[in-house]
Formats: sequence, C-alpha cells, structure tokens
Amino acid sequence: MFGENFHHSATRSLGAVALAVGMLAGSVPLAAVAMPGQQLAPATRSASLSIAAEVSIDLPARVRTTDNLNLRTGPSTAYPVRVSIPKGTSVPAIGRASTGWYQVSYNGRTGYVSDYYVVAANVRTLDSLNLRTGTSTNYRILITIPKGKTVPAYARASNGWYRVNYGGHTGWVSGSYVTTYPKPPSAPLRSGPNRTSKVVLTFDDCPSSLSSYKSAIDYAASANIGLVLAPTGYCLSSYKSRYGVDLASLARAKGQWVINHSISHPDLRPLSCRQVGTQLGGSGVHTNFGRPPYGAMDGSVRCGYDSRGMAMWTWTRDTEDWKVKSKSITISRASAAAPGDTVLMHMQWYGFSPDSLRQIKANLAKRGVGVCRAYRGSDGAGAIVRTSVKLPSSLPC
Repeated sequence: MFGENFHHSATRSLGAVALAVGMLAGSVPLAAVAMPGQQLAPATRSASLSIAAEVSIDLPARVRTTDNLNLRTGPSTAYPVRVSIPKGTSVPAIGRASTGWYQVSYNGRTGYVSDYYVVAANVRTLDSLNLRTGTSTNYRILITIPKGKTVPAYARASNGWYRVNYGGHTGWVSGSYVTTYPKPPSAPLRSGPNRTSKVVLTFDDCPSSLSSYKSAIDYAASANIGLVLAPTGYCLSSYKSRYGVDLASLARAKGQWVINHSISHPDLRPLSCRQVGTQLGGSGVHTNFGRPPYGAMDGSVRCGYDSRGMAMWTWTRDTEDWKVKSKSITISRASAAAPGDTVLMHMQWYGFSPDSLRQIKANLAKRGVGVCRAYRGSDGAGAIVRTSVKLPSSLPC
C-alpha cells in the first residue's frame, strides 16, 4: 500500500510545515516578484535579521524560485533590489529572517527573497509514493517513486502537494509523505555517534532547578566530562519563560552535547508518522539526533524521526535512577559501564550533580575506563569550545 493512501485527510507534510514556519500572514506580497518598472511604496524596516542556530537546522539546503523573483538587500520589499532571479532557479538557503524571507546566494550575491515565491528545491519520500497528474488521489498515477528517493520540487499547491520530477515524469505527490529534511545520520541505535571506547553519560528530561543544572554542567566542563543532555521541549520552554535562559545553549557553551527528547515526552507509538514529527519540532531541541521517550519505537516512530532528518539514539546501560531513587545505587550502576557504553540517567535525579559525576568518573578510571570529554575542538586541546547544534557523525570523545 502506498503512503498517500494511509491518511487521505492529511494535506500538509511535516517538511512543508517546517518550511512554512515564520511565513508572512495576510495578503500575498506581490511586490516581491520581479516586475518591469515596478514602483514600490516604502515599508517599515522592522524585520529581525537574527537567525537562531536551532532554526537554521530546519532550513532546506536549497530553495527554488516559483516565479521571477527579486533578490533584495533586506527581508522585505522596503529594501533595494540587487538582482532578479529567474523562475525555477535553485539557490542555497543561508538563513531565515523573522518575516519568513529567506537569505540566499545567487551569482555571487547574497540577499533576501520572499518565502511566498520559493519552495524547497528537493523533497525526500518517506514511503513508496504515487506520482500523479494532479494534486489529489483522484488523478491518474504516472509512476511510483520508491521510499527514500530525493527528487527535485518545482511548486507546492495550497493543499500541500508538491510538483516534482522523477523518472522522466513530472507530476504531483502528497506532501504528507515527503520531507525537506536530509537523510538522518547513519549511526547505531543504542550507541549513537559514539564510536570510541569512552563512556557517554546521558541525562534525559528536566533538571530540578536552574542552580543544580548550572552546577552540573559547570563541573562537567571543569572536569573535562562531555555529557549528552536530552531535555524535553516543555522543560526548555518552562525555564525560558521563568528565567529567560536557554538550557540547551547554556550546555553547549560548556562543551556539552544536546539532543532531542520530544516536546511533552509521550509514548510516540500510538501516533502517526506526521504526529511523531510534530512532537520532534516545536519547542523541542532541533538537531540531528534524538531519543524516543521510554525508548519506545515502531514503524511510525521511525518514520517520524526520518521525517525530521533525525537519527534515534537510545542507550546501552540503564541505571533506572528514577526507580531506585538512590544516589549510591545510581553511581554504582553508572560506574559499572563497559567501554563504549551509553549510560542513561535523568537530570531530575541523583546522578546529575557534581559529586555524582566526580565519583562516576573516578570509579570508571579505577577500572581503566574513560568518559567522553568536554568539547575542546577537533584536536581536544585548549579551552572549552561551544558545541554545534548538529552532532558530528562521530563524537570527539
């Protein structure tokens, strides 16, 4: 059975939703399209040009113009035109402004184009998908595109279907079963991107307080321990609203790694592929690795992670700190880790403290086992370096 037949009512893909984030509301910005001799009224230059690193993860690598389009010096029609980009041109996307306009590069020039007149230059199929002559399942099938194929896209209809080309045929595919995200990194499910003999200490969920969180990541940095943290979106939102801090950014500044753990920590298995993808976006960590809540997964969960370009990373050793509620037992279980283990703990329990981290590292060292180091650049020397939003294919442990 082909993907478009699973949910006839679905009209927008996860990739399309990501592409639409920040889109201008209201009327169509016709002044953005290249027109001969056009006279533009001045507009307020209030758009923010700052683009968060987390948001840039969701950018398509390239966008394609759906009309002759003006490349401007800023993200609105108030800015001067630098050059006109012909319809159907694929250009690299560099960033995105708060207005929704894309920052792109064309013929050696960098500027902004209206998001209304571009589409992701390529989409990737999440299932075997029928290419049809029109924008619904009522239209004739031209050919079936295999799962995992990346195909060029040229337009997007109001119902979310994409006009694409495959095998010499041009037609339409359901947006519910394509994504604009790249393929997830290739890594083992349980050990993730740790390809070394070092032990990776990972902590899920949410810290009990801001002070305990700062104490733990400060100590980890000073003791040259590289943690992997997996906060939920609700946790990040809560701390941002209460204290004005970004927990993920604080950790990265201390040379620690941060992965996704969904927005609200549900069992993802009852959800559809699209619903899983939604749980991996929003206020959650936007990156290329994530941990399914409870380690629970099935076909829909795998599809949802795939749709966000995110590899799943579970664990090889579970301390069950939430169950035992004992500092000494948690430390003992983490200290028994084997080389290359990914150890699961939680930020709200006893393993996430300077003293616990100190004991775990010391106990492992007595057995000749090391822990992943805090990030100090590719050579591992010098001062702590901020980690990237995307994790490397191999952690520099």
